[in-house]
Amino acid sequence: MLLLGLRFGVLALVAALVALRGEDHLHVPLSILAVIAVIASIPLPRRYARFVPLAEGVAVSILIGQIAPLPEPLLPYLVVPAIAAGLTAEVPAVVITTGLMFLGVTAARISAGTLSDRSASLLILQWLTLAVAVGLLASWVRIGQRRAETHASYADAHELLLRLRGITRALPTGLDEVSLAQQLLANVRDSADFRVGALYTRTESGAVVPLTVLGDDRIDWPIDAQAPAVMRALSSRSPVVTGSTFAGNAGASAVFPVTLGQRQLGVVAIENEDGWDRASIRSAQALIDDTALRMDTASLFSEVRALATVEERRRVAREIHDGIAQDIASLGYAVDDLAARSTDPETRADLGRVRNELTRMVTELRLSIFDLRSDVAPATGLGAALSSYVRGVGTDSELTVHLVLDESNTRLSIETESEILRIAQEAVTNARKHSQARNLWVTCRVDPPRAFLRIADDGKGLGKGRSDSYGMEIMRERATRIGGDLSIRQRVGGGTVVEVVLGPNGAMIHRGG
Repeated sequence: MLLLGLRFGVLALVAALVALRGEDHLHVPLSILAVIAVIASIPLPRRYARFVPLAEGVAVSILIGQIAPLPEPLLPYLVVPAIAAGLTAEVPAVVITTGLMFLGVTAARISAGTLSDRSASLLILQWLTLAVAVGLLASWVRIGQRRAETHASYADAHELLLRLRGITRALPTGLDEVSLAQQLLANVRDSADFRVGALYTRTESGAVVPLTVLGDDRIDWPIDAQAPAVMRALSSRSPVVTGSTFAGNAGASAVFPVTLGQRQLGVVAIENEDGWDRASIRSAQALIDDTALRMDTASLFSEVRALATVEERRRVAREIHDGIAQDIASLGYAVDDLAARSTDPETRADLGRVRNELTRMVTELRLSIFDLRSDVAPATGLGAALSSYVRGVGTDSELTVHLVLDESNTRLSIETESEILRIAQEAVTNARKHSQARNLWVTCRVDPPRAFLRIADDGKGLGKGRSDSYGMEIMRERATRIGGDLSIRQRVGGGTVVEVVLGPNGAMIHRGG
């Protein structure tokens, strides 16, 4: 909008100068100049917009240079492309744009045979010098504006994070989705007693997936986003009660919408042998409505934390790859060169051992980078991420990997899947580095809201813990964060077993031991 006002403001000034000086022969060039201004004002993608001032400057300079005698009323427009360059692409573009304008007007005047007019040349040079100065000023203003916007953005983010930290510490249940969901189901059961209840959350793709269950170890309800009861509850924003269970057996079931404003967050589904009175249903829905804001806040907090973690892991991976990994690789080449020039067998043997150690370090760094870059995403679930990771470990190490994956059609939340993947990575890394194992067994079964993960090896087993080792503590913290249980024990026959159980009786989904 600023450039649009600039172009047509200067164009109006040029038109006024032409009219005041009575130079009717400039009406056609003025019209052409107006066409150039209109074309230059057409919105374009950012990658193309930075070239507009260059093209505009060349077109205007050629137009002015071809007119004899020199069209002095049109000269003020020479500052417009330079200012536009400063506001869109900053300092280099200003210099390039004015340089092209100088070449354009010079070439046009040579073609018209008017280059010998020294007074006209001096006047053009004065306007181009003014264009450079004003363009650089515009660039300086734009740089300052961007810095101010960046600082303001970080200041706002800093203030929000401080407030979020304070609020989180003050909340009685924190911002953990699973804990809030379990508390909600318990409160609903106090109002509308049920045998089994489940909270389903709505994903970005529109699917509904179970977050937690109360009253049984698992559910096999045919509930998805297209289920009639779910669709009716979400569209009407009111509970839907039926005279049968979700499986079609004798009993009763109800689906409550979980909404916040116009957003559909999910549903609460319950079933029982007997039905409920209207007061119980209304009371349960009121509890759900009261909890919706807390549930959505916890979901947003989890998403922000996951995004920050992913970006930080990628940054560290880039720094390792571009820094120490490259340095060690270069050192390996230097050792190879020394070994090739050495004539002493003992020295060459020592250098060979150093080279092997450097190779091992590079391999460890490469695997660490792979650890940092492995992640789950909306399009890449836990099974795919875990499979890619352990196969990469098997390729780059001497371990033989045995992988078993069993996933249902529904997924856990991305945060939960990420934590399970990180636990698996830590357990596999420990086995690869310290166990001296030859085989690694990885088993992962997912049946939301339950999951089971087992990492086992045939190595030397659990040793004495080091004071500087925090791997097991971190795994326990991750398991606790998603409401899971972590156990670490000796494997029968030698080695170590790490197991994570998520959800009620989650170990039961590990069929076959």
